[in-house]
Amino acid sequence: MSLFLANSRFTKRTYLMNAYSSKGVIKETGVVFDATHLWLMTPQKNPGGTMGLGYEAVKWGDSSNYERIKHINLLSTGPIEVEVELEEVLQGSGEREKKITVVHNLRFVQPGDAQAAPAKKAA
Repeated sequence: MSLFLANSRFTKRTYLMNAYSSKGVIKETGVVFDATHLWLMTPQKNPGGTMGLGYEAVKWGDSSNYERIKHINLLSTGPIEVEVELEEVLQGSGEREKKITVVHNLRFVQPGDAQAAPAKKAA
């Protein structure tokens, strides 16, 4: 069960670095999984206080979202600027509770966009 945090939904511009979908059933447990995974560029604090760039792995709904972006070849284009609507949620309970970031909307930023608005796509 997820507990939504107050004021935890926000929009930011970043770069899409990688993406893939996963869908299937875990043989041992019968648990069904269906998700699109994104790697988004994020600032990262390094030892010694310096800053650099890293990535944050996030989920973006089910595998149908990947259909919207599978035509992009990130090996040839490099990272692509996107605007994402994110939400930080607590998942699990007790000792197994952890904070995860979920993507609700994703939109490619076009050159010359002054202020982008995310396309509405349910997670």
